[in-house]
Amino acid sequence: MLLNWRRRNGWTQYTVCNWAKAIGEPSSVISYGNLSVIEQGKAGELRQRSFWQLGELNRRIAAREWGRFGDAALRKKLETAMPLGDSEVPVWGPLEFWACYCGIRPVPDAFRTSPAPAISQRQAAMLSGRWRQRLRSQIAQHELDPAAALEALMALAGERHGRDFYAVLTGFRSYSPLELAGLWLEGDRYRPELWLEQWIASSPGA
Repeated sequence: MLLNWRRRNGWTQYTVCNWAKAIGEPSSVISYGNLSVIEQGKAGELRQRSFWQLGELNRRIAAREWGRFGDAALRKKLETAMPLGDSEVPVWGPLEFWACYCGIRPVPDAFRTSPAPAISQRQAAMLSGRWRQRLRSQIAQHELDPAAALEALMALAGERHGRDFYAVLTGFRSYSPLELAGLWLEGDRYRPELWLEQWIASSPGA
């Protein structure tokens, strides 16, 4: 949930810490190292202080209360953020964060799925190339018919996505960042990756 919240706000793991440092209140937010392990589900049991820090950050987002500092780019990132909450409590405080952590309160609908990460054209091309290479490796390893392999993959992609997927896998072009954003799935993965995995699982030699 915290990862989805951060991504929807367009923040990196350093954004909030940089802001807290800029206003002279570094202890008022969770450190980026702790935030990372929390987002990965590896933090163990969270202390009471973490819920107060999250609640205070959420309050400041809702109130647009950022204090005085000179970094205009950082302020822009903060001012476009949205608070975390639900229909009953639009702006969660420490109690709501704790209740959600304990499984008493459900994750708000808006933060149940992760938005697509922002990537560059170069990164999109690298992903396209990785999927292309995976197809070629599978064909070579199991001596498969390339035409049959592509036909099976187009069927998995469906009529809506098949033509673009074919063009990418055959090297005519790469996906754009915008296209990949539309192919993002819940669970931090892209549809082409899923189609390849489904095809590999059903192909000879799997």
